[in-house]
Amino acid sequence: MSAEGLRVLVLEDEPTDAELAMLSLAEGGFRCLPTLAAGRTAFESAFAPGRFDLVLADYSLPDYTGLEALAFVRRTDALVPFVLVSGALGEERAVEALRAGATDYILKHGLARLAPAVRRALAERREHERHLATSRALELSQERLRALSGRLLEVQEEERRRLARDLHDDLGQALTALKIQLESLARAGSGRLRAQVEECVSTTTHALERVRQLSLSLRPLQLDDLGLVAALRSHLDRQASIGNLTPHFDAGEAPRRVAPDLETACFRVAQEAITNVLRHAKAKHLWVRLFTADGRLALSVRDDGAGFDLDAARRRAVVGGNLGVVGMEERVALAGGSFEMRTAPGQGTVLLATFPLSSKVSAPAD
Repeated sequence: MSAEGLRVLVLEDEPTDAELAMLSLAEGGFRCLPTLAAGRTAFESAFAPGRFDLVLADYSLPDYTGLEALAFVRRTDALVPFVLVSGALGEERAVEALRAGATDYILKHGLARLAPAVRRALAERREHERHLATSRALELSQERLRALSGRLLEVQEEERRRLARDLHDDLGQALTALKIQLESLARAGSGRLRAQVEECVSTTTHALERVRQLSLSLRPLQLDDLGLVAALRSHLDRQASIGNLTPHFDAGEAPRRVAPDLETACFRVAQEAITNVLRHAKAKHLWVRLFTADGRLALSVRDDGAGFDLDAARRRAVVGGNLGVVGMEERVALAGGSFEMRTAPGQGTVLLATFPLSSKVSAPAD
């Protein structure tokens, strides 16, 4: 409502009835600034979103109906209170009007209800506007949080890529050179010195293997050099060997090329899922499938292990417990994908994640 008064658009072909409606509002404590429209043309010319605080409309006019006026208003303004005023309005018509978006209906011989109805309608609109403002603020906050989360993941991946390269190219090569030199000394030495050098060789070999494992855990070089399929196959085989699992890998229907950010997101989800299987599932077999479904990149990870209570896992994550499932869901959501997990105690676990591909989806690999 404006500071000057309640701006009211009145659709009424009887000036006396319009005057009575305004008098009823005045007696109810409203200062009104009415605009009278006697038919379709005048009403539709006068109305504009935000121009009026209230619309009062007769149900039936010679060339127009209140329901037609309601439909016209609701096409551009979903919030302005719209009250039908009629000499006689049956129950079916009243229900029809409310379903169509009318705020209320008043009978002309019961105008005492008009002011309370308008007051309630204006209060509901203010509350609805506050709710919309809160929702918009929340959506904006969520968008900023998603953008921040996405940027954080990007920075994390860049740092992992750099560390993995440094471990592999610098520290890994230095340890390799040291191992070769020690092996040379061991061959040339004798007795106790040879045994000590061989022990150093063993320690260096262990350190070299550990560096290689750390490099692969941070970010496998295959992901950047050979792509998602090669990186997943290598990671699955390596982890299955560690966990004494039988691996099953299928990428026959995988797309040839995937955007680097989607490759990273998909690999990280698979990595987390495989890690969870090794840590908790007590499984014997692990199936990983990469394929195209409905124009989307799809990842399936399945095991025949112990399963778990998914709802309980999510509740633990809320209070700071294991964030594995929540982390996978968040990463998939940031990539614009979908995430589904089915599990129960004693029934194994199935994970299905899908990611949107560009409009130019490549054919499956041979």
